[in-house]
Amino acid sequence: MKARHRITSKLYSVTPKEKYCHGLAILRMPLTSIDRIANEAILESAIQKTNKLSVILRSSDNDHSLALLRQYVGEVYSTLWDCTFSSNHPEFLDVVVYPQNLPNAAPEQWIHHREDLDMVCSHDSICGWFSGSAAGRGTLFSSSKGSGMGGLKDHVAALNADRQGRGLSQVDVLSVEPWPKGADIQFQKDSNVVYMDDVALEDAPSNVVDGNDELASSNIDDDGDGSLVFLGGARIESKSLFQNVCVGGTFDGMHYGHRKLLTLAVSSVSPQTGKLLVGVTVDEMLKGKQDADLIPPLKERMDGVRKFLNRLAPGMKNRVRVVPISDPYGPPGSPDDGIDFDALVLSHETLENGHLLNLHRVKTLGFKPLVLLCTRRTEAYGMSSTALRERRRRLLEEVNKATS
Repeated sequence: MKARHRITSKLYSVTPKEKYCHGLAILRMPLTSIDRIANEAILESAIQKTNKLSVILRSSDNDHSLALLRQYVGEVYSTLWDCTFSSNHPEFLDVVVYPQNLPNAAPEQWIHHREDLDMVCSHDSICGWFSGSAAGRGTLFSSSKGSGMGGLKDHVAALNADRQGRGLSQVDVLSVEPWPKGADIQFQKDSNVVYMDDVALEDAPSNVVDGNDELASSNIDDDGDGSLVFLGGARIESKSLFQNVCVGGTFDGMHYGHRKLLTLAVSSVSPQTGKLLVGVTVDEMLKGKQDADLIPPLKERMDGVRKFLNRLAPGMKNRVRVVPISDPYGPPGSPDDGIDFDALVLSHETLENGHLLNLHRVKTLGFKPLVLLCTRRTEAYGMSSTALRERRRRLLEEVNKATS
């Protein structure tokens, strides 16, 4: 079997062409934030290299209702729409999405035999011949003795061996480089990451601080099962709440992405006893940003944060601090204040920053790592602070031209 693997493993090219005729993107069923981050990275890479794309949605679990399959199709097309705009792709892409087991849709094998197919884009954790969880539950691809190897290259080698026997041309491997930290299972384990949007509470890191023992109020009832019940509201698991939460950012314009991040931060603070610190980047650290002259001054940005939080959670007014930050780590990385914090709220695009902060806390300060409460960025491309500043610049130029 080893000799056979050495032969088939040569049946692919990993040097990408400038453009392909027909690409195949193999994705996960978008069940979790990890799945969605992985899918977006693959689609972003694939659409740079082709104008014709077939998209396979794989899952090791076939127990998906037709309604869910339809929902997944819509979600992937929405992701493609956003990826196309963010890449400034000049043409409308010719894309077809094929979820596993969608009634009447062509199977993956049919796509493998398309004469014009010349590229496959995916990742080892999704398209290995043997995958513990192609749906993104976190199990990496594995090999099975006597049955071939796992991984993208071996998958394409097997596909090419089949195509070779049919007289079809070979297809190339298009890898995603770099693979996003938000979809890297090992990185998340090593970095204490919890996805706020969809994590199962029993999977939360064991060092989560449970600060709810002190809670006692007429409107909170301990149900005796490790959770808290807010009368007239949702059941809140104690593992999902923290005593000292921090979140940081530029908060330029307080757009909907900022509001989502701050709302999730508020939702992570233990009622009555927990505290929230919001760090706002000082003006001096923003001079290198695109259209930096359009970023409001620090005081205006801090006032915008306070105004939003006072409206969202007026009862937390005395437990929220909004402070300027003038270094990469802020108060959680300070030898004086850092020890007090137990969680950091951030988006998946800034996970690396959270990881570096935790390394600093552990190796330099001797503190425990923070739990990284991560949310996937879901705003459309045009909702980023950079895109909004570009829009503001264009509007100003139009006004100036009209009045000149």
